[in-house]
Amino acid sequence: MNDLSGSTGTQTKKALMFGCGNMGQALISGWNEVENIEFTVVDPAKPVIADDVTVYGSAEDVKDSDFDLIVIAVKPQLIEDVIKNAPHLMRTDCLVLSIAAGTSMNTLQSYLGERPIARMMPNMPASVKLGLSALYGNDKCSDADKAVIDAMATNNGKFIWLDEEDKIDRFTAIAGSGPGYFFEVLRLFAMAAMDLGFEEEDARMLAIGTVLGTAAMAEQSEKTLEDLRKSVTSKNGTTQAGLEQLMREDTLRQLFADTTQAAYNRAVELR
Repeated sequence: MNDLSGSTGTQTKKALMFGCGNMGQALISGWNEVENIEFTVVDPAKPVIADDVTVYGSAEDVKDSDFDLIVIAVKPQLIEDVIKNAPHLMRTDCLVLSIAAGTSMNTLQSYLGERPIARMMPNMPASVKLGLSALYGNDKCSDADKAVIDAMATNNGKFIWLDEEDKIDRFTAIAGSGPGYFFEVLRLFAMAAMDLGFEEEDARMLAIGTVLGTAAMAEQSEKTLEDLRKSVTSKNGTTQAGLEQLMREDTLRQLFADTTQAAYNRAVELR
């Protein structure tokens, strides 16, 4: 569990989160474990979260107005209306964290004015605390503001602060959309196992287990990924035979390059 006592004092910070869909619920499951932050949620669907998180269906129902952190987790087209309907809940100096995909800092500042604002682009493995998050803050964000966000992001996995806003879209093409790519790779790998005679349940276990173990080895090793590949590839062995097919004519490398470039291009179009 992370806490903020080292950099922000022992006083509890109050956070108000607008919207709590699938991604919001994945994130707040970790955020709510950060010491010295209390969360309140406004969402018309009134999702069931944790016992100590108060959930309101409307901003009009929220009586407290002294929030230190505002989290915007609604769909991008709803942001302006949410902000216009809740000015009484947003102190002029409070930190705002947006997880709304595709909504630029300039757009957020046009709605919110001059205040500390940060953008977060998380990915879905945050739901199992193995997520990756990209962070970008405007020049109003202090070290203390970033410390609050760091403590929250750490509870969902790993994170990086970016020095350019454009890198959020590049991050999206790799880590944001990446789970979708690898779910498809896993599906096809499991199908290949079934083609070799394994039952569906066993094929699924073999595909997922192979990837989990391989990723754990890579994370714990200081070797390059190429050296790790070579370390499990015996000369003229089975792995080499398989890799010769996988890597023939550099097709796989180009396919991943085309995949991530297409995702980035689409992210740019959606700005």
